[in-house]
Amino acid sequence: MSWRPTAFNLSFLTVVGWTLFLGVLTGRAELVLVAVPLVVAVVAGRRAAAPPTVRLSHEVSADRVVEDEPVSVTVTLRADATALVELLEPLPPGVQLERGRNHAFFALAAGEEVRWQFALRCAGRQRVRFGGPHVRLWGSLGLAVAETRYRAPHAVAVYPHLASLRHLPRPLRTQTYVGNYVSSAQGEGIEPGDIRPFVPGDHVRHVNWRATLRLGTLHVTQHARERNADVVLMLDTLSDVGPAGGTVVDAAARGAIALAAAYLARKDRVGLIEYGGHLRSVKPGSGRAQFQRLADTLLDASVVFTYVSRDVDLIPPRILPPQALVVALSPLLDARFVRAATDLAARGFDLVVIAVSPVGSARAAVRRSRVTDLAARLWALERRAVHDDLRRRGLTIVEWNGVDSLDTALAGLRRPRLRRVLAG
Repeated sequence: MSWRPTAFNLSFLTVVGWTLFLGVLTGRAELVLVAVPLVVAVVAGRRAAAPPTVRLSHEVSADRVVEDEPVSVTVTLRADATALVELLEPLPPGVQLERGRNHAFFALAAGEEVRWQFALRCAGRQRVRFGGPHVRLWGSLGLAVAETRYRAPHAVAVYPHLASLRHLPRPLRTQTYVGNYVSSAQGEGIEPGDIRPFVPGDHVRHVNWRATLRLGTLHVTQHARERNADVVLMLDTLSDVGPAGGTVVDAAARGAIALAAAYLARKDRVGLIEYGGHLRSVKPGSGRAQFQRLADTLLDASVVFTYVSRDVDLIPPRILPPQALVVALSPLLDARFVRAATDLAARGFDLVVIAVSPVGSARAAVRRSRVTDLAARLWALERRAVHDDLRRRGLTIVEWNGVDSLDTALAGLRRPRLRRVLAG
């Protein structure tokens, strides 16, 4: 890092030139004497010593936050000599200043340490990358500066808000592991089932004494087993509508992470398929580590333009088990995703489509007027007709505007209970 002249040098030289010119023109020596200190200042500024060494550390309060949660940035300065330091921290897109300033000046004495702190608010699902502040050292009289960029890359993952869900789509088929769903298979469990006569090998604790006393012979109560299910979330990233941070894909990702958390809390195995320009997937699993994998994948979900039509045959069975419940989140704007969903339903998959309305996101991206309001109403009616047509083709459609609670939208979904479906 070395000194370079600033634009202030031109002002000094202009004043010196005009002073000497007027002094010679008018023959007044005092004007020439006034120009001498200015010339000395310019010469001294160009012969200044090497810039002082400034030690800087850059820290971020957290590397994982949720939407609209503040992030504190702390910069510590220490100089080995007297220095006037200017700092500027560029703000990444989607980040707003909440407290303090990202541009500051500090006059440091030799060996003095200064802490600079400000808070930022990250809006929307994204990965925020801080590259470090720009550092500028000012020389005496502001005639020379030395600039550098302090490289301190920090990445902050901004996750969507985790909404609580109680009304989850109930899987029609269960797996062999213990979970929260009542299975039609009889065995060890807490859900009472049928009553039958006692046979050798039955446990005494299963004896139904009330039925035994009434019928005169030993009878036992059978119990239904509690099983878990495989749930695969299918996110449509073929199309997107809305402003940055409030698009349809952002709303779908927000709903998907809420569904993942709710199903994992029920001991289900949850997987993910990002159906778009990049066909990315997460194998179904359970536990906290699986939730983190799903959240990181949803964080990077974005639209990649492509003409390619992705066939569901390309998805391996380990990603999309045949007995899984598939919950698709899509605005249903791209015919390729509609074909894929119809194909899954025709293959016998247990499919629920959450239709995320793009109307609200589109209205947020344009100026409100009578024309846009009328267009939005017509578009909503057109989408309702499309949903009715898909229902007639056998798809289960849940309409969600992407703004209100997803739990409210799912509350109206009625599905048959497991034991009734499996009994048939």
